[in-house]
Amino acid sequence: MKRIRIACAALAAVTVFTATVCAGCGETSKPPAKPKTDLEYIATLNPQKKFEISPLIYGDFLEHLPGFLYETVWAELLLDRKFYYAAGTAGLSPWTVSDGVSSTEECYSDNGYAAVLSKGGAISQEVELAKTSYVGYFYASGDGTVEADVGGAKTQIRVSGAFKKYEFTAKNGAQGKRTVSFACTAGEVALDSLSLMPADHYHGMRRDTLDAMKDMGGTNYRYPGGNFVSGYDWQDGVGDRDKRPCRRNEAWFPETAGGEQADIDRLNGGYQFYGKIEPNDMGTDEYMLMCEYLGSEPYLAVNTGNGTAENAAALVEYCNGAATTAYGRKRAENGRAAPYAVRYWCVGNEMQGDWQIGHTSVAEYVKKHNAVAEAMKAVDGSILLSGCGDNAGFWTEEMFKHCADNLDFISEHMYANLYENTQTAAQHVLAMVNQVEWRIKNHRDLIEKRPAAAHVKIAFDEYAYFWDHTAGMRDALGIAAAMNVFIDNADVTSFANYAPSVFDRTSNTAPSCISVGTNGAALTAVGFVRRAYAREMQKNTAEVYIRQTDRNTSLNYTATVSDDGNTVTVAIVNPSEKSILFDFKGGKSILRAVKIAEDAGQVTETVTENPAYAAVAPQSVSIFTVLV
Repeated sequence: MKRIRIACAALAAVTVFTATVCAGCGETSKPPAKPKTDLEYIATLNPQKKFEISPLIYGDFLEHLPGFLYETVWAELLLDRKFYYAAGTAGLSPWTVSDGVSSTEECYSDNGYAAVLSKGGAISQEVELAKTSYVGYFYASGDGTVEADVGGAKTQIRVSGAFKKYEFTAKNGAQGKRTVSFACTAGEVALDSLSLMPADHYHGMRRDTLDAMKDMGGTNYRYPGGNFVSGYDWQDGVGDRDKRPCRRNEAWFPETAGGEQADIDRLNGGYQFYGKIEPNDMGTDEYMLMCEYLGSEPYLAVNTGNGTAENAAALVEYCNGAATTAYGRKRAENGRAAPYAVRYWCVGNEMQGDWQIGHTSVAEYVKKHNAVAEAMKAVDGSILLSGCGDNAGFWTEEMFKHCADNLDFISEHMYANLYENTQTAAQHVLAMVNQVEWRIKNHRDLIEKRPAAAHVKIAFDEYAYFWDHTAGMRDALGIAAAMNVFIDNADVTSFANYAPSVFDRTSNTAPSCISVGTNGAALTAVGFVRRAYAREMQKNTAEVYIRQTDRNTSLNYTATVSDDGNTVTVAIVNPSEKSILFDFKGGKSILRAVKIAEDAGQVTETVTENPAYAAVAPQSVSIFTVLV
């Protein structure tokens, strides 16, 4: 049986099942004709196991950025719902206000403002509606009536007394950009901590995005960044979500001098709420619920920028401590009695770079890394830690020299050059492969020089082509080739986290695995490749040799083998314009074939069970599972 999946910017990948061949129906079937191809190659298989492959190389990355976490994973539709800026502040607030609206610092969330509405006053936002059922709420005080209007679906709510929560539902067939408003129709009320989400949200997260992420099969998610983490206090992101403080995003909007007018000048018309203000709506507990939903390992980063060893240790206790410990008790109070048992931790992000909050010399940083790591391990000695590297250069060597006892992985970040309009597909692939192989070679050289760090594996916990484009088939070829290199070097490579995992397709500026829009989420070409490798590749490295008689095919390939040694899976990246037929020497039959290629402007994944031949299409990624 063959099935085809299509990558598109629609709700999800479309699956089309073709007809199956009748078995045992009495008809004599002819063997299928040998396909016509440009070349015929022999792939010689050696099923002997070499190294076990870390499943963590099929990982992904999330960071608190607009279109990257908010507006994609996070389901909230209202911006600045806790009023960091007074509602209606020109150039800063996303809220439109009418006469009869003022602001007060006496608010439910204890930070920012509340909006005070007298009779006839209203606040509103334009939002994109795609569902028919929504749930919302607000906190209000005073004495009056509030009308919540979701694109024309109106609810009257009576308010009285001190701040408390008022919930409502809205069923609306309206699609597209619509106005959501809250109006006072009688009396006077103060509003704060408003929310509007699709009714099917999962603890505040979009189910369609989560389901696409689950389908992709990411084995771990690094969170919460990224440059963001170097200015992030995790304690701002736990507890009552409606009381969590809004903070300036220290990585991209840290300046405070001059007040609101200076903020307007700094933004210069480029205001984007989630890029500047962090509402702390998605925090540690929500992230852990996400990982549980996906069946993925958490990989939590701690702040070594402006953060402290004590705060990092407190996060470990919050996640892994018993409910009788100080921070374990807080976790239990927040709704989770049992520890999360987070095993993998990322100590800092790119601290070698002068762009990073808290950057310092490596001589000082190795002391900080050790202090943070030792404080974390004093809470839970079973955790495994990564540390900041610099392409296996001087900084990495100093980390190996001074921190080997407090390192299990060294973090390498890599964004390959992108020249879509000038490079051939083979050159595009090579730009990625060269970057990965160069770092691995440097790493091997360093652990020979610093044998005390020989146990330290590489964590490629951010990798992709450069941003500002949408991932297409060429990126898919390069990412598949990178994964081939990770697999071939399984003895030193333990993590790989593609960045970004998800992105808002309306922004159209990131080569994500999953493209998310108002109407749904769909795998991109890179997402198809990531999913296919996570699903198809086996547990151990093996060997395959392909003699390329036409050197211009520039194939990149690898092989894996099952624990019992009975099946070998071969992944072949073909960046050339030539089709190739393969004969697997040492194989008995082909059990399964997966092809990812572009056809008429759409990237498709075709899965064929028990194919008679192994044909590789031009500019494609093909994965064959062979009985040996």
